[in-house]
Amino acid sequence: MNTNEEIRVLREAQSDPQAFTPLYAANHALIFRFIHRRTNQRELSADLTQQVFLKALLALPGYEPRGLPLRAWLYRIALNELRMYWRKKKEVVMDLSWAEVRELRAEVGLEEQEEDMLRLTLALSRLPVAKARLIELRYFDGASFAEIGQVMGIAEDAAKMRVHRILRSMRQYLGSRA
Repeated sequence: MNTNEEIRVLREAQSDPQAFTPLYAANHALIFRFIHRRTNQRELSADLTQQVFLKALLALPGYEPRGLPLRAWLYRIALNELRMYWRKKKEVVMDLSWAEVRELRAEVGLEEQEEDMLRLTLALSRLPVAKARLIELRYFDGASFAEIGQVMGIAEDAAKMRVHRILRSMRQYLGSRA
C-alpha cells in the first residue's frame, strides 16, 4: 500500500472502523514479527499484537500521520506494549537469527565467519536495552531513521546520530577483541 493510499484509507477508517481492515492486513505480520523477536513466545506475541491493533483502532480518530507511514505509529504502540509487559515480568528477550546478524556484520566491519558472527552476537547482547532497540529497529526491522525517531520518541537526526555512535562503539569493541 503506497503512502497516498494509506492516508486515504486512514481517513476513511477514522470515521468508519470497518475501513481499518486493509491497514490491519497490511501491517499485522510486520508488528507480530517485531513483537515476537522481542518475546520469543508465539501466543504472547499474538496477544500483544492484538493489543497494539486494538489501541491503534481506539486512538485512530485523533491520529495524524505527520508524513510517516502508519507502521511507525504501530511500532511505537508495540514498543509501549512490550515495555508494559517487561515492567510486569522484569525480563527482556532478543531473538536474532543468523541471517539478521549477517546484515549488521558488514556495518561493523566483520567477516562472515562463525567466530566473528558469535562475537557480533555477544556484542549485541551486551548493549543496553535502549541501544539494542535502535540497532534492532534499523537493521532487523528495516525501519528508516524517521520511523526510528517516531518509535523511540526522538528526532530523526538524533536517531541517525545514535545509531552511528552505537555502530562506532561496536566497531571499537569488536576491534579490541580481535
